[in-house]
Amino acid sequence: MIIIKHMFNILNLKKLISGLIIILGITFVSFALMYISPGDPVEIMMSSNGSTVSEEVINQKKEELGLNKSFLEQYATWLKGVATGNLGTSIKYNRPVSQEILSKLPATLYLALLSLIISIIIALPIGVFAASNNNKISEKIVRILSLFGPSMPSFFIALILMYFACYKFRLLPVSNDGPSAIILPTITMVVGIASKFIRQIKSIVLEELNKEYIIALKVRGVSKNQILFKHVLKGCALPIVTMLGLSFGSLLGGATIVETVFMWPGIGKYAVEAISSRDYPVVQGYIVWMSLIFLLINYLTDKSYYLFDPRLRRERGENSK
Repeated sequence: MIIIKHMFNILNLKKLISGLIIILGITFVSFALMYISPGDPVEIMMSSNGSTVSEEVINQKKEELGLNKSFLEQYATWLKGVATGNLGTSIKYNRPVSQEILSKLPATLYLALLSLIISIIIALPIGVFAASNNNKISEKIVRILSLFGPSMPSFFIALILMYFACYKFRLLPVSNDGPSAIILPTITMVVGIASKFIRQIKSIVLEELNKEYIIALKVRGVSKNQILFKHVLKGCALPIVTMLGLSFGSLLGGATIVETVFMWPGIGKYAVEAISSRDYPVVQGYIVWMSLIFLLINYLTDKSYYLFDPRLRRERGENSK
């Protein structure tokens, strides 16, 4: 029992170490890409108001920000700050990066979570219906319709929605800061992700329907609805949970374009503005936060398997004895 617990702790420690190595690698590569990218952040910042700034003032500002140092020195300095919870100060706004990100992160999480919930509510019954009516006319119609969402880029969907909802039919104002501001960004994201979910859920359910125990239930005369809702959906829980976990991470990244089009005050829009102004501390802070969120989602997804698979719970209980 002690040996098993010790091994379990080692596995958790290995996951932690591997996660830190992944984040370190991601930040190193992104820092290197920004370092060699064209454009000087100090020059962009000082010339943003249209005035001409002398080379001496620019060099003085670079020295103040530490941008006159070598790549490794800059990265080491930034890494030391991250280790103490300091992500640096925004070059453009002159405010702590961590505070800015934390203030904008809830808006992105709200948008992504709402889109995910609506998408699975739409996709789950349609995907199950398509799988249970495979190769029928109704399934072929669903299959064709589910191809439209992924085939259109999110910015195109956003512009179409803005044209019809805000201009053509005047359903929503173009500039909207009220509670209804979430409607169009959510619909834009749902169109793409729900279509993807329908096809994935259909494949998952079809695979489960072709398993031997389902065939045995059909032979015994168990009704179609009982097979679907009592056995198939239970067997599909793990792959669907995995699908949701991975999709939530991609939604956070995909929200960047949607936030920019609709001026949604999230972390994605903030990162795009930072990239255009070469605000390196903000971009690096965004990468760190997104990497941590992705790793956390993957970890929670792994842990959620125990809630849906009793075999894993039994194995864990036996190993803890």
